[in-house]
Amino acid sequence: MTIVSRILAAMLVAIAAFGIGAASAQQSRPAMLAVGDAHRKAQAGEVVLVDIRTPEEWKETGVATSAHAISMHQDPRAFLRGLDAALGGDRSRPVALICRTGNRSSQLQAELRRAGYTNVIDVSEGMAGSRAGQGWLKAGLPVRKGASVTAVPQVSIPLSLPPASAPAAK
Repeated sequence: MTIVSRILAAMLVAIAAFGIGAASAQQSRPAMLAVGDAHRKAQAGEVVLVDIRTPEEWKETGVATSAHAISMHQDPRAFLRGLDAALGGDRSRPVALICRTGNRSSQLQAELRRAGYTNVIDVSEGMAGSRAGQGWLKAGLPVRKGASVTAVPQVSIPLSLPPASAPAAK
């Protein structure tokens, strides 16, 4: 093999290795949603939106009307039980996490992936806004306040699920 052939072969190996690495980086890039998209998808039943902030933060600003209020600031087993209940036990179901500014939701996204949740999405704008965008509150998206902050959100049932009281076929 000539020196030119060896250099070309080494370049092809390097290019192939870079291409594989770049593809892997794209596949492992964390999923994110803007607040408006998160609200719309939660309302449509396409994602389960979960507000992971503290109860004190919920009282201060309210909770997105389309979100489940499940604080990450509790016993981890209790948090996971609440999350599993909101997901109907399906850890592959899309779940979007929102906090105040996107820091906690981003960190928890990685932890939940390691715990076997396969479709975790970060609402990186958060409630108060961040470098990712203006946030839920400044966008004027709806919130529930007072005693209703921990209520189960009223969202649409995904189209893939049959209605609970479907009439029997004749």
